[in-house]
Amino acid sequence: PRTPLLVPASSAPPRFRIRPIPAFAGAVIGGLLAIVGSGVVSIGVAYLVLPASELTPEALQDPAFMERVMSNYAIVASSVVATGFFLVVVPMLTAKLSKVSIKEALGFRGAPALTFVLAPIGILALGPTSDRLVMWMQEYFPNWTMNALGSIEAFVTAHPAWMLWPIIALAPGISEEVFFRGLVQRAAGFGRFAIILSAVSFSCFHMDPHHVAGVLPLGFYLAWLGARTGTTLVPIVAHVANNSTALLASKLAGPEANIAAAEHLPLWSLPVGWLIAGGCVYGIWRVTKDRKRWLGPAAEEVTPPLTVSPDWRVVRSVGAVESVLGYIRQAHLRPPGVGVGIFQAGPALDELLPSLPPRVAHSHALLEGFELEDLRDGQRYDFKFHLDFETGQAVFE
Repeated sequence: PRTPLLVPASSAPPRFRIRPIPAFAGAVIGGLLAIVGSGVVSIGVAYLVLPASELTPEALQDPAFMERVMSNYAIVASSVVATGFFLVVVPMLTAKLSKVSIKEALGFRGAPALTFVLAPIGILALGPTSDRLVMWMQEYFPNWTMNALGSIEAFVTAHPAWMLWPIIALAPGISEEVFFRGLVQRAAGFGRFAIILSAVSFSCFHMDPHHVAGVLPLGFYLAWLGARTGTTLVPIVAHVANNSTALLASKLAGPEANIAAAEHLPLWSLPVGWLIAGGCVYGIWRVTKDRKRWLGPAAEEVTPPLTVSPDWRVVRSVGAVESVLGYIRQAHLRPPGVGVGIFQAGPALDELLPSLPPRVAHSHALLEGFELEDLRDGQRYDFKFHLDFETGQAVFE
């Protein structure tokens, strides 16, 4: 028999994508917890590692003191760990509460080996573009900044690379990709809208306008990787590689040298980077042509259909005796996959009404024990069936 347009709850297939509304709620809660929670944790650690006499309202307004606070490894590391914790745990809880496979919902899937090689090369090739955008922001909008990049440079200068790598490269690379490519993007699908949403929200999460501008092209590249490969693992590898390379370059050349290099970076380096990144994109596109294999069941899962059989019969069978409660006419779908139509009474309705409480008989009721028969093909389905006696509206799902 033909597959029904509405699937009975008793036989509904497992879902592999988080629905948009729970995903939106999880993204908002996760983002707020990451920002607020990391601030609370860093303040608590500051009270533990700094002398209480220094933590005065006046000191908090002193730029020199705040610079020292932002260079303290324990304070910054605790903030990064707290941010990463919320960015990873909230998406997992959202998938769990939505009764969706965490592996599929967040994209913990395999990909062709070549994608793990080309993806980091491509994002590094976009580095000159990112640096140039930051330089232009600093040149034309010097006051549009919270000095986040300056604080990062000071922090990197103050500590050895082996201490910095876990909190500069590893933790952000994993947690941000799980959140933005896993929760935000995959819930929105694998098309252009999902890519734009993921890239823009990822960039804005960095808050400082100068930092946002530099991150934006990388965000689009990472979002495309997630959509094309069907996994968050490839964007994670590319993200970690990008941050690791930036950290290594900063430690080898120093922040001042990096700024000077960006200022004197020839414009021809931009199209060269684009060509390299384009080559990587083409290579990844070639090895992921088998879309069904690499995207997995999450890509095949679609939103409920926009049409439904317009005519149904509501019946109940007891042995060989069949009772017709009525008919549903002009049925149509409304989100999220609920059928709605006009109810026409049948002979069994008069028998049913006396058995209902007066309040229910004059309002609405969930009627159990009935099946809905599709009048197009005679197939019957065990849908949940609600009847509003006042409006004559029937709802089934």
